Amino acid sequence: MRAAVARIQARHLPLLDERLGGLPAAVVHHDLNTFNVLVRRDGGRTRVSGVIDFGDAARAPRAADLAVLASSAMRGAAEPLAVAAALTAAYHGACPLGEDELDLLFPLIAVRSAAVAATTARLDAGRRHGDPRHRSAAVAGLARLLADVPAEVGRAAVRQACGLPAHPATATAAAWLAGNAASVTPPVEGPFGPFRLDAAGECFDGADPREPDSLRAAARDGIRAYGPGVPVGRYGEPRFLAPRRRGPGSGDVPLGLDVFASSGTPVRAPLAGVVEGAGADLVLRHEPADGVRFRTLYAGLSHDLAEGEEVPAGGRLGQVAADAADGLPPRVRIQMTAVPVTAWPDVPRQAPDSELALWQALFPDPTPLLGGQNAVAAWTPAADRALAARRRHLPNTHPTYFSDPITMVRARDCRFYDEHGRAYLDALNNVTLAGHGHPRLVEAAARQLGRLNTNTRFVYEVLSEYAERLTATLPDGLDVVYFVNSGSEANDLALRMARYLTKRDDVVIIDDAYHGYTSAVSDVSPSRYRHYGKPDTTHPTPVPDRYRGRYGYDDPDAGARYARHVADAFDRLAAAGRPPAAFLFEALLAGGGQVVLPPGYLAPIFTAAAGHGALTIADEVQVGFGRLGEAFWGFQTQGADVVPDFVTMGKAMGNGFPVAAMVTTREISRAFDPAGRFFSTYGGNPVACAVGLELLNVVEEEGLQHNALVTGQYLRDRLSALAERHGLIGDVRGQGFYSGVEFVTDRRTKEPASDETLIVCERLKDRGVLVYPTGPAWNVLKLKPPLTFTRAHADEFAAALDDVLEEGW
Repeated sequence: MRAAVARIQARHLPLLDERLGGLPAAVVHHDLNTFNVLVRRDGGRTRVSGVIDFGDAARAPRAADLAVLASSAMRGAAEPLAVAAALTAAYHGACPLGEDELDLLFPLIAVRSAAVAATTARLDAGRRHGDPRHRSAAVAGLARLLADVPAEVGRAAVRQACGLPAHPATATAAAWLAGNAASVTPPVEGPFGPFRLDAAGECFDGADPREPDSLRAAARDGIRAYGPGVPVGRYGEPRFLAPRRRGPGSGDVPLGLDVFASSGTPVRAPLAGVVEGAGADLVLRHEPADGVRFRTLYAGLSHDLAEGEEVPAGGRLGQVAADAADGLPPRVRIQMTAVPVTAWPDVPRQAPDSELALWQALFPDPTPLLGGQNAVAAWTPAADRALAARRRHLPNTHPTYFSDPITMVRARDCRFYDEHGRAYLDALNNVTLAGHGHPRLVEAAARQLGRLNTNTRFVYEVLSEYAERLTATLPDGLDVVYFVNSGSEANDLALRMARYLTKRDDVVIIDDAYHGYTSAVSDVSPSRYRHYGKPDTTHPTPVPDRYRGRYGYDDPDAGARYARHVADAFDRLAAAGRPPAAFLFEALLAGGGQVVLPPGYLAPIFTAAAGHGALTIADEVQVGFGRLGEAFWGFQTQGADVVPDFVTMGKAMGNGFPVAAMVTTREISRAFDPAGRFFSTYGGNPVACAVGLELLNVVEEEGLQHNALVTGQYLRDRLSALAERHGLIGDVRGQGFYSGVEFVTDRRTKEPASDETLIVCERLKDRGVLVYPTGPAWNVLKLKPPLTFTRAHADEFAAALDDVLEEGW
């Protein structure tokens, strides 16, 4: 501690002694630490409500109040500089600070922190403990941390927070270099080419993104195989050499560029300069023009230069050293900055995501040091380009998840990976039933695509084999398969057949349902037709919601009571001379808010439908293939006597590959034959069938339906436990791996917490967990992860949600 305090004094006190008296002064609180700030809870937010203890108020430089508060708030913070920057930006927004104040703010923070730490240590040594609130280990920890923060870094953080250049000299130097690249001597013989080490890099296509060793080996092999030319790792490119964690200090974004070359390759000076540092990092100082001074830094270099030695442009600096200890091939890393860094304890090679803008302002793009080439450029994220192209070419109504959409580039099992290499736990995407990129399914698709892919007018065995296996999962009699491409097409076809066979048009549905996007199924999807008006032939019935509906969880006859409403709808239509063609239902209402059908709901409806000659259509697009755990198909959870006339399926059927189907009986199929031939060009193509067949094998052999049953219940148990501590949670419900968490602002009135739900999803996304709202009021978290979701994943999700609800939003 003594050494840390001494370093802070030596570094900052001379500057404060010289310039502090010239700062604007005012009457300040002088002890505006976090213990003297009062707060109140405003819903999920914490707000300042007052300030106490004005006993130390005095006239002093007004920046002193901000320095005292920042020093206090930074203690124990995971990212202290970010705290200081946020407070400074807020203060500056209300009371603008001058550059002279900003340049002295970090020294004031550091000296205040050292003074508190030294005072606390002195009182403790004399067993006079002073204020117990200051006896935290974080007091000493902050002083030690700030003692190692170079003054230029602290000053840059607060300047940048207020919209000023972090380091004006560096900005000037970067501009000069960008305009004079043609006069630069390349450091090694080219030509140069970019080698992609970001998550979208081709070298990682065969690697397992969950395994750092696999990623690193893929990068190493790709670099060694590169040619012709010299591969370059780009500036600012998030290296996908390990799944990138979140939290303080996370990230691996290089502040330089890597020139990969064989050990012993000569390296030349790009510009004339003087050796300013001759240690492990060679540092050259350059002054190529009036008012322009900067440094270039070289790591991974063997050299025999000495400090003060002059090196001409193109002069030999040394040679590329032997293999690096990180397992990648030999390389020299090149950086540039105008900051004098030779006195720094360490020069950063990369920066965490949260501080990237700061460090890139201090270490700007050195790519012009490669000379007048144009093949290599700094890495830039694709998100802005991709979103702009979507806006140009996609309809305005095409949605994206989240206010700041994620640009995904790959996925495996229960994780997505974005273009920055950040991993996200997928609790949202019910399409990849067996997990993203399942190796067996990828291999099946690639093998069949290389062998044969055509349409079903040709005969190929995989179609017949898949149809046999698929219908074997269904009740006897459901054995004729119409292969299509999407769940919407499957539902559309089922409706068309039901109307053709019954010679009727009216369809009874469950309110708030969603069945697809074609004209026919949009007309029976309340979430769609509410935008243009309900067709006269569509007849919604009450959602069998035991949380919000008329009959609750405490009613053992809730299923039969809700079913009575559907039967009554049949009766009313028949009495009006227009009996229904069909009853269309989801076995668990997804868009309706993850509503589980109560026991005893479907059986009386099926009996009533049969009495009126109406056909039954089970929409299994979202919930089929074992997702509900209790049974392979959702309708089967209502009992063995519940057998629909049509079963539609899609989404998970191909684990992300487009394949869908409608299955019915031979009797119904023959009755539809006079309507003409059925043919779908891509429906049932060989690749779709190969993938679908292998998916059935994977679900069975890996026990995924059982995992959905057991782990799905475990997840709901964890979430139900959270409801005991968080009043926002009104209900937790679901079956297998299809669950919902309903948020309410008041458990008595059950007022939907719609705004809060969306914000919670945004906060979870920032923590690397993906979930999204659903339901008529958008106040239900929809949880529908891959069936490979484990207890560890469930614990991770529950812990993240607990943290978000505890910290507020």
